[in-house]
Amino acid sequence: MRLRSTTGPATAGFDRDTQTGPTHAAAPGSVDPLVVAAYETETPYIVAARAIRSSILQTYADNDRGSRACALIGIDCDEALAVLAANLGVVMAQAGSQTVIVDANRAHPRIASLFQLADHAEHQVTAIPGLLVSGTGTAGHNGSEPSERRSLIEQHDAIATSGSQMIAATVVTATNGATSIADALTGFDAAVIVIRKHFTKRNVVRGLIEVLDQHGIPITGTVLV
Repeated sequence: MRLRSTTGPATAGFDRDTQTGPTHAAAPGSVDPLVVAAYETETPYIVAARAIRSSILQTYADNDRGSRACALIGIDCDEALAVLAANLGVVMAQAGSQTVIVDANRAHPRIASLFQLADHAEHQVTAIPGLLVSGTGTAGHNGSEPSERRSLIEQHDAIATSGSQMIAATVVTATNGATSIADALTGFDAAVIVIRKHFTKRNVVRGLIEVLDQHGIPITGTVLV
C-alpha cells in the first residue's frame, strides 16, 4: 500500500499531543491484515494516517458541535479508500474518541468486511475499542441507488455522544456525482479528497472542490493512493 498525505506540513506537532499507538493490538484474524493500524504502530502508512488524523482534528477545533463528522471522498480508488477509512478509523479511536465509520458505498460496500462484519448492518462493534462500523442499508434493485441521498449527519447526530465522531467514506462515480455527494455531506466539519496517483484527472478534482466549496464543506486536504 502507498499513501501520501497532502493535508499540510503543520500536523506533526499537533499529533504528538495525542496517543500515537494502539492501547491493545487486535487479536489475529479479528481484523483484516490490510488494517495495519490494528496491529502495528510505526509503519509509514500509519504515520501518514496519523498526519491525516491531526489535520482533521485541527479542523474540528474551529467547530463547537458536540460531535464531529469528516468525509473521505474517493475518486478512482474504491479499494484504497476503504482501506484508508478503516485505518483512519482505528487511529481515531486510538486517540480516545468514540468513532463510527460509515461505508456510504451502498452498491459495493467494502469496509465492514475488513473488520469481519456484515456489509449493510448499522453500528457494529469492532475488535478495536471505541470503534464501530456502519453500513447505509442495502442497494436498490439495480445496485445503483446513490446512498448519499440519505442524511448522514442527521443519522449521526441522533445517536452521537459529546466528543464522538463519524468518518463517512464515499466515492464519486458516473451515477453518484459530486453534487449528490455534497448535498448529503452538508453540515460535515471536514472533507478529505482521496485520489489515485497518476490516474485521476485534475478537472474532476477541481470540479469536486468547487462543489464542496459551494456547499460550505471545509476541505482539509488531499491524499494520494
